[in-house]
Amino acid sequence: MEINKESYNKIAKQWKEYRHKPPLNKCIVDFSQKIKPNGKVLDIGCGTGYPIAKYLSEQGFAVTGIDISENMIKEAVNLKLSNAKFYLCDFFEFIPTEKYDGIVAFDSFFHFPKEKQTEIYHMVSSWMNIGAYLLFTHGKQEGEVKGKMFGETFYYSALDTQNVHKLLTDSGFAIKISVEDYKEVNSERDLLILAKKIR
Repeated sequence: MEINKESYNKIAKQWKEYRHKPPLNKCIVDFSQKIKPNGKVLDIGCGTGYPIAKYLSEQGFAVTGIDISENMIKEAVNLKLSNAKFYLCDFFEFIPTEKYDGIVAFDSFFHFPKEKQTEIYHMVSSWMNIGAYLLFTHGKQEGEVKGKMFGETFYYSALDTQNVHKLLTDSGFAIKISVEDYKEVNSERDLLILAKKIR
């Protein structure tokens, strides 16, 4: 969405400062422990690369990060992470050159157009090895809204949780964890799901 691209470009510096304050989410640590050693991980909506891509890189994974914001990608590249590469790319235009052992989409799927929400899980499934894990956050109710963050306008959309579950199952995933109103220290999400590709 162009509105999200423009808004994230405007707040990149503020976002960088904001993301350096809270601790890394425990669910990211738990996710990383399920991925095979030295596995390949895709970070969808990687932002500035901190803290998620940085942490995964430090665990020895080969990390690929994609984001629609030029300024966010610049910040990520500036981290100079070993084992990590970052690309300016729309999710729906991304063409991977390898299969992934893990995919994380933290606070990104809910920025995608509502009419494309049904396409997400088949796409990511096709990019993953059997046995790979997908961790993502999302909204829990069907709809689309606009909201403000750091004074800029952002677009959000989602399907309801039951629909997301069905799309995952139809795309070859087994749902391992699904929590509505997920909470950690200083962190809340409407929906958090961990799924494993089984076919």
